Amino acid sequence: MSVLDGIGLFLAGYLLLIARSAWKQGEFRQFAVSLAVVGGLILAILAAVLAVDLLAGV
Repeated sequence: MSVLDGIGLFLAGYLLLIARSAWKQGEFRQFAVSLAVVGGLILAILAAVLAVDLLAGV
């Protein structure tokens, strides 16, 4: 297992603990929406970086 695998495993476990806590407090929907927003922002940044890279390669 590499260091990046360990970091990924740690982050997945941490997200599961946060999700469990949100579920117990009745705030799972808010957690899921927030997680989706953060995921969307990461994907938008990735798409912008790839677009700039592809356009600069022309």
